[in-house]
Amino acid sequence: MTRILLAAITFIATFCSCGTTRAEEEKKTGDSTATTTGITVLLDNYFNNEWKDENGARVAWHYLWSDTSMGGYSELGELFKKEGATLATLKEAPTAENLKTAAVYIIADPDNEKETAAPNYMTEAYATIVADWVKAGGVLVLFGNDSTNCELDRFNILAEKFGIRFNKDNRLVVQDPHFEQGQVNVNAGNPVFKTAKNVYIKGISSVTATAPAEIILKADGFDVMAVRKYGAGTVFALGDPWIYNEYIGHRRLPKQFENDKAAADWVKWLLENSK
Repeated sequence: MTRILLAAITFIATFCSCGTTRAEEEKKTGDSTATTTGITVLLDNYFNNEWKDENGARVAWHYLWSDTSMGGYSELGELFKKEGATLATLKEAPTAENLKTAAVYIIADPDNEKETAAPNYMTEAYATIVADWVKAGGVLVLFGNDSTNCELDRFNILAEKFGIRFNKDNRLVVQDPHFEQGQVNVNAGNPVFKTAKNVYIKGISSVTATAPAEIILKADGFDVMAVRKYGAGTVFALGDPWIYNEYIGHRRLPKQFENDKAAADWVKWLLENSK
């Protein structure tokens, strides 16, 4: 009788546990694999490899998925996950092997000597590997920065493979609280920004694009964003890390800026081009 009773209890417990949905389990565990699209967004942590001291410990920071500070990409990562993408980080130099599972590869703000004691620089060999990956269907994001806060000479080895160049200048200089100095209006029919009418960007390197690369966003007197179809793949270039936590939401920005809409538009465009 006791054995029968135990078996019944076990059955009921098993049955009840089946009533917990996978979505509920994911909410508890943080596991989002069941709702993913199979698209992996890979963020570089080799060319950008910054550290800071925090409570006596040395911690990685600046433009990382795990960084929840104003300069992190944690909120951007959430936008990708909302669309079903899986996040990953590449701490080593790019190779054909470690890029092959990525659909999108983001390189943001490559280090100069000011930011990292021993920077990892772009080389011709690395650039060729990345270009071959794009040609095979990868979506590459090149985020630079203004000339004093980013290494651009070697980064241009990669950018120029796609007819794009970072100009090593400093545009959209903003003097707080004059946020309007960083406003760039989105042109009607923009191929990337379907809902955003303006974006806020500050302290950028302008870009130059040679056909078939094309400019998709301009400011007064200089070009801001460029794209290029390359083989089966796509390249997006902007001279700024741009959509980090400080400028997706409105913790600092006045409400008229539409970086939140622009970020969502941009994420969807990248993922659509990765399919």
